[in-house]
Amino acid sequence: MRLDKNRVIAVAAVGASVIAAMVSLYIARPATLARLDLRIYDVLLPLRAAETPSPVPVIIDIDEASLAEYGQWPWPRYLVADLVNALGDYGVAAAGIDIIFAEPDNSSPSQVASHLRRDRGISVDFTGLPPRLRDYDALLADAVSGSRVVLGAYASSAPEAKTPGSAHGIKIHARERRGAIPYEPRLSSAEGAILPIPSLAANSAIGFINVDPDPDGIVRKIPLLIRAGENIYPSLALRALMTATGVSDIMTTSGPDGLESVRMGSFGASVNTRGEMYIPFIGPGRTYPYYSAAEVLKGKTPREKLEGRIAFVGTSSAGLLDIRATPLDKVYPGVEVHAAAVDALLAGNSITMPSWTADMQLAYIFIAGIVSAAIFGFASPALYVPLAAATAGAPLLLARHFFRYGYFVSPMYAIATVAASGASILMLRFWQENRQRKLLRKTFSRYVSPQVVSRVLKEKGDLLAGEERALSIIFTDIRGFTSISERLTPQQTVNLLNRYFTPMTALVRESDGTLDKFIGDALMAFWNAPVETPGHARRALDAALSMGERLQGLNAELEADFGVTLRIGAGVHTGPAYVGNMGSSDLVNYTLIGDSVNLASRLEGLCPKYGVPVVTSSDTMGEAGEGFAYQYLDTIKVKGKSVPVEIYAPMRQGEGKSRAEELEAWSAAVKIYLAGNFRVAIGAFGGLSREYPGRALYGMFEERARTLISTPPENWDGVWTMEGK
Repeated sequence: MRLDKNRVIAVAAVGASVIAAMVSLYIARPATLARLDLRIYDVLLPLRAAETPSPVPVIIDIDEASLAEYGQWPWPRYLVADLVNALGDYGVAAAGIDIIFAEPDNSSPSQVASHLRRDRGISVDFTGLPPRLRDYDALLADAVSGSRVVLGAYASSAPEAKTPGSAHGIKIHARERRGAIPYEPRLSSAEGAILPIPSLAANSAIGFINVDPDPDGIVRKIPLLIRAGENIYPSLALRALMTATGVSDIMTTSGPDGLESVRMGSFGASVNTRGEMYIPFIGPGRTYPYYSAAEVLKGKTPREKLEGRIAFVGTSSAGLLDIRATPLDKVYPGVEVHAAAVDALLAGNSITMPSWTADMQLAYIFIAGIVSAAIFGFASPALYVPLAAATAGAPLLLARHFFRYGYFVSPMYAIATVAASGASILMLRFWQENRQRKLLRKTFSRYVSPQVVSRVLKEKGDLLAGEERALSIIFTDIRGFTSISERLTPQQTVNLLNRYFTPMTALVRESDGTLDKFIGDALMAFWNAPVETPGHARRALDAALSMGERLQGLNAELEADFGVTLRIGAGVHTGPAYVGNMGSSDLVNYTLIGDSVNLASRLEGLCPKYGVPVVTSSDTMGEAGEGFAYQYLDTIKVKGKSVPVEIYAPMRQGEGKSRAEELEAWSAAVKIYLAGNFRVAIGAFGGLSREYPGRALYGMFEERARTLISTPPENWDGVWTMEGK
């Protein structure tokens, strides 16, 4: 396929611009594209989901039934203490409380008495009340002390946030690969935390319940490690798993981009540089077992359902507002997020963006940009969709493959590059084609009829580019124009030519021909380019004859206006020629070159020699078909050609019938001549000259026969060599 240099440059420039723009967008990560990226993550998420959930995490649900049984939330802390004790009796491996006890329990008798003294000046004493029941917070503190309970806290920079004690932090064993970036500065961090009241915090482990949604409001990840103040603390899920397994230390691994993984004992997960773990949710809400808190308090839950499990205490009640949205469920209880996190940690089933993600994304952009530029810049429209789909589909298939192994490498920027490249380059091609159409219209409207211009504009490809094709070519010339112009002023000469050329060019255009040029008083035209023209030889021959017929009517006007009568000759030949835009870099012309052009010019020059208005070759005669009659003129070798050419004088079919007797006598004389019987031929040609005194052809052949008698040729083949042009 021949590529246009200007198109290549334009497509390359647009493709490079698209690549640069997409790289800039990838670096900037605008919110809209970030959301699209997250949506792709959601679509891929089922590929990473485990077939069945782990049996370890369970939910102790403060559900509607529990609220109906024990009253609205918050419950008295003694009831929470009872729940904690009940879970201990069930033998849970750990209990994570997804609730923050940040304020004292105001329903405690001691708190009630204190508030009455402060607010009403009334002193009360609760007689008969056991001392242990005077302070519910103390009851809960006793319940959690020494138990396997993890209380919830929330990392925050709010004014009420306090710095957690170092005792609640965890010991980190950091392993840094070569060139690693320390992880601490990038961890999710806060100045402090909203903690359980001191009496509770002092007697239990603490885990952070932070579950921060992405910008679109959907929870996809949780921070496993949080830096608050000077220390690092675990999430509720991580702390619960540590408590259940008896592990107190954490192993982290950092690489060139920062934190990469967090491990505790034999369990762990890949994390991002902020210490956040993407949770591969495996289903909607209630994927994990839910047990009513009321049933647990009453001891009605079967022991085997809870023994050895990690129980998370929280609520699914919509009225308590702990409802989240995940990729798989818009109404997902927040407490279950921690259960899903423990499931992922146990299975080592996490998702991360590997350190080579940026390199892969940039490679996607460059490859997609180059390939899509080639597709939309040079492929045919029928291939746009399948090739573009393949280009965009390849990174999508790779993304699916990587995701199965826990790596999220988004194909979005590759797909966006294909789309942007397609839109940009198609706009470029539309502009180029529109410009080309205007150029074609401007170019060919000077040469051809409006109908042909319309056909040109419908053609595909670069019609101005050079190509070889079969053409029918005509040259015309005014006989004796030099002497005519000597009798006229320059202005009259120009006016005369304009009057003459106007109807002649109209005949060319009306027959779907292409006007090539005017050469003084000569005219050159051709048929079958720039678009294919069926019957081009017939059209060219008809135009040549019509010019002579049109001139007869025009001569009366020219005689009256200029005092002159014009006679023209025309040469017509059909053959191969090279046609296209030719010229210098700043001046071009749509024209043609080749032996066929030269031969057509030579044939026009033979008109006065043979005394006929039109001379055509046997090639044109063979292509023109019916509708014409022909008089054989000669078999000649013109200057510059070694192959002999048979030439004819064409005429309308009706004229051929009226001259049938003459043409028959001429054919008989020619046979005698071609047989080399020149003496007999002289008589035959002489008889034709006397009978048709206006035919110069017969007298010329009579004279030629006499010459051949005086200088007989050695090997007569009937071919006459023309010495001049």
